[in-house]
Amino acid sequence: MKHLIKWKSALLAAAILSLLTVALPSPASAEYAAFTFKQDGYPRLTQTAYVPMGALDGYGMFGAGSAAREEKGEITAALDQPQDLFIDGRNRLYVADTGNGRVLELDDKGRLIRAIGEGELEEPTGLYVDESGQLYVADYGAEQIAIYDRDGKRIKTIGKPESLLFGKNNAFKPKKITVDKRGNLYIVGEGLIQGLVELSPDGDFLGYFGGNRVGFNLERAMQKLFFTKKQMSQLSQKLPPSPTNVAVGDDGLIFTATVGLGSGSVKKLNVAGDNLLRSSSYMSPTFADITVDRAGNIYATDSTEGMIFVYDKDGSLLFAFGGIDSGYQSLGYFTSPSGIAVNGNGLLYVLDKERGNIQLFKPTPFALLVFKATSLYLDGKYVESLEPWRQVLRLDSLFDLAHVGIGLAYYKQGKFDLAFEELKFAKNAGEYSNTYWELRRSWLMKHVSTAILVLAGILVVWTVVKRLYRKYRFGAPVVDALRRFRRIRLVSQLFHAFRMLRHPIDGYEELTGGRASVLSATLLLIALAAVRLYEVYQTSFLFSGTDPLQVSLVSELLKLFVPLFAWIVCNYMVSVINDGEGKFKDVYKGSIYALSPYLVLGVPLAFLSKGLTLMESVVYDYSRLFMILWCIVLFLLMVKEIHGYEFKETFKNVAITLSGMAVMALIAFIFFGLSSQVWDFVRSIAEEVKYRA
Repeated sequence: MKHLIKWKSALLAAAILSLLTVALPSPASAEYAAFTFKQDGYPRLTQTAYVPMGALDGYGMFGAGSAAREEKGEITAALDQPQDLFIDGRNRLYVADTGNGRVLELDDKGRLIRAIGEGELEEPTGLYVDESGQLYVADYGAEQIAIYDRDGKRIKTIGKPESLLFGKNNAFKPKKITVDKRGNLYIVGEGLIQGLVELSPDGDFLGYFGGNRVGFNLERAMQKLFFTKKQMSQLSQKLPPSPTNVAVGDDGLIFTATVGLGSGSVKKLNVAGDNLLRSSSYMSPTFADITVDRAGNIYATDSTEGMIFVYDKDGSLLFAFGGIDSGYQSLGYFTSPSGIAVNGNGLLYVLDKERGNIQLFKPTPFALLVFKATSLYLDGKYVESLEPWRQVLRLDSLFDLAHVGIGLAYYKQGKFDLAFEELKFAKNAGEYSNTYWELRRSWLMKHVSTAILVLAGILVVWTVVKRLYRKYRFGAPVVDALRRFRRIRLVSQLFHAFRMLRHPIDGYEELTGGRASVLSATLLLIALAAVRLYEVYQTSFLFSGTDPLQVSLVSELLKLFVPLFAWIVCNYMVSVINDGEGKFKDVYKGSIYALSPYLVLGVPLAFLSKGLTLMESVVYDYSRLFMILWCIVLFLLMVKEIHGYEFKETFKNVAITLSGMAVMALIAFIFFGLSSQVWDFVRSIAEEVKYRA
């Protein structure tokens, strides 16, 4: 959801920029904005990647005048709800003209060669053409696969598999199809949650392939924990979504697109059905079609937002462009993109189901440069990719993938300091960690002896000073001054936080006896806020996963204050009802002092993170986990000691308190939701009154 909000904001910015730059009289020549994602997950605008060259409609018009309609062989009927598009090795276009029950074969100029399957096909929704020129059509209406030779003659029909493994009750309603180098068919069937239907060249059922899995669901887990078997049986079963489209790459690997999967909506599957793509790049949950070019780059259409997404073969987003047409029939925008294909020259064709046309896009020099650099980079030719990446940065200095490529090139050359700066800028955690490990190792080899001598010297000086103090009272005035300072009431109350760490039970007893005040607790709360801000801004991005420049100061403070005060209020109210002995100020003080581990360890942990790599992440993770568990124990002891409960009553109180916090959050959500609607209603009435007056 976070990524969805981010990229929609970028889309809005891109659309505004497009409206400012597009020349209405000649939209075909207009460039419009594209965007990409930074390594930390935030979208931003980049150079234009593709420009629209024209549109091919049902009359053979390809961005030309009416004279093109008179050419021999043009299409004589408009496309009707076309749902798939394919380009073969000869750059010929094949369109599944679903509403007209046919497949159109066009040359690379968009001129009709032949109409295939007229009077035979009922509702063709997917197609594929193999290297020999055989055409495979998924006929959804006829519930079969139709196969045609390169001359358009039907040579074979494959119906529902007869194998029991397919499933007796499973319907065979093919929507999309692709074929691998062995001639095996991979079919998207409507409602088949098991995955793609894999058939042999003879139509024998080989099994299901690449099925999606049901992810972890907290609500479902809680239901399994507390519900009976009878109650669970009455709930609707959580099923994985079935794939919605399929493609095959030149390497023989199968790609799937699935509506509703979010970051995993596009998958690159190996022979075992495992996804080989990274899940860090944003992927739309409503991809309608995908295709793969000869270099392995992945192209996908978003049917809801009208966007075209381009990924490299590793799954990193390179560009996104397009958008939903606002009714002006503008080139480069879509009503309902349903198919996408790329030819051997890199030209991109996008099929629009509602408009009934195909738009043609040409990559810009910037896009071609990115493709060249990416290809070298992913093939492991980091040094060779250095110059292309530098050229990319001349056009877009913030293109993160270019900084990663340059960083890896420097890394291979042993220039770790330069690689460190590039990878830090791009926030590429894995490669940054490796580079930092090399720099740290080099520094330790040069300075470890000096560091050991300095630490030993400090230890010797400390030991000598302690003995001199004990024997000769050396430094006594300083020690006495510190003791007098510690005896100041407010200072003593503040230092009581350290007492809570060593002896928490005694600490809470003393807390109610005057060893802490509302003032001291409030000052510690301010200190907690400072620790939280230091942690946010100074923790290494290897462990924080956030960009300090993108962090909201107010939201970070609210994350600390809102749950804490909700706990204080709810716990006091629950305790009053359940004969708790603590007063509100005691709950306030005790809750803040329960965060003493965070107050003491938060800053050192953030500082420690700067010296660690991902290989030592266990040190940071377990230290932080220990700190959190320590705080939880102190909260439990706070409830027990302040309210005078036994352990059973303590856990009951905490459970009810947490439930109360959940109810409070729900009420707040409803209140703010309704208040905005009420405000809109009042404002609309006021505007109506003003208008009528």
